[in-house]
Amino acid sequence: MHYNDNQTIYLHVPCALDWMPRIMSLIDQGSGDLVCPCTSDIPPAIPNGDQYELGFLRAEEAHQYGRHKIYLWFQLTTPGEWHGEKFYMACNIASKGKWGPSSKFWLTWVLAAGRRPKRVDRMSTAIFRNKVFRARMRKVLKTSKQIDRTPAQQYSVVDELLEVTVGR
Repeated sequence: MHYNDNQTIYLHVPCALDWMPRIMSLIDQGSGDLVCPCTSDIPPAIPNGDQYELGFLRAEEAHQYGRHKIYLWFQLTTPGEWHGEKFYMACNIASKGKWGPSSKFWLTWVLAAGRRPKRVDRMSTAIFRNKVFRARMRKVLKTSKQIDRTPAQQYSVVDELLEVTVGR
């Protein structure tokens, strides 16, 4: 615990999700309220469909529910209400680097590259750079415990990349 001049107590509070970093929370001595910053990008909920075009932004590695994952982040380039919004595709990381031909990352990588990898232990996310993809978007309607989300809790993810439209 640490006090500053304004009598605000800084506490390290572990987040309930094991893949999120610990966040700094503030307790205002006057009210006792916690101030918890949201350190993640939560995408908006958009209609399901396979007509969306997305440009690749970045890749992140994280842990969720005890599994290693790769998050491929894209920006929507389709004109309209959600143009410029950011969405991710979550792919499980293969144990011991052994990607199977049905794994989401392997299938996505092969689509982006237009070929099979020469070495499955060297599949760089650089293959997604400077490309635009047609993608299927899916709205997340339930929690990991299969509890229905309210409309305000729903968000959309990239379910599948369908084709490379620019950058092949």
